[in-house]
Amino acid sequence: MRSLVRKPFAASLPLNTTPSQPAPVPQRPPRWRIVFRALHRDFGFFFFGATVIYAISGLAVNHRADWNPNYSVEKRTHAAPAGLASQTPFTKDTALALLSDAKVEARYKKHYAPDDRHIRIFVENGTATLDRQTGVLDMEILRRRPILATFNKLHLNPGRAWLWFADAFAIALLVIAVTGIFLSRGRQGITRRGGVFTALGIIIPAIIVYFSL
Repeated sequence: MRSLVRKPFAASLPLNTTPSQPAPVPQRPPRWRIVFRALHRDFGFFFFGATVIYAISGLAVNHRADWNPNYSVEKRTHAAPAGLASQTPFTKDTALALLSDAKVEARYKKHYAPDDRHIRIFVENGTATLDRQTGVLDMEILRRRPILATFNKLHLNPGRAWLWFADAFAIALLVIAVTGIFLSRGRQGITRRGGVFTALGIIIPAIIVYFSL
């Protein structure tokens, strides 16, 4: 017959059971690291637009020997009516009629004849050269790159207000750079892997400058 006597609870536990240890309390990072993280984050958000402007305009201006960062060149030809091409004398009204027929919207400035065969017409941001014998009008019109030209203008500090904003942005970049090297710790921090990349980022430009001078 089964005994109705209850065994003590402790007696039913395994012999190798140990009391559970309390979870370690995570350490709060130092105050300076919290401040650095906040500055790095908030300045990065606030100056996101300025960073994009200076990065894009910097790339554009760096390669100005290969292209015009502010204007694109539109080249096209037009067959002028025989009456306009051979008209003598070639007056301003003739030039305006020729430009209108070629659908050139740029404002007329002046024209002259470099020789008996050609007429050079100057318009705003462009030129048009007429071959009076063939009736071919060769045009080169500069078109302003609306966004990129504005970025390039801002890069050169066009006014007093932007000058102050650009100065604040430059100071913020210093803060972002300094605080950024202290955000990671351990193997990824400034004393190990991060320090190697920081050193390379200083040494490589120094070598380029040394051999470029």
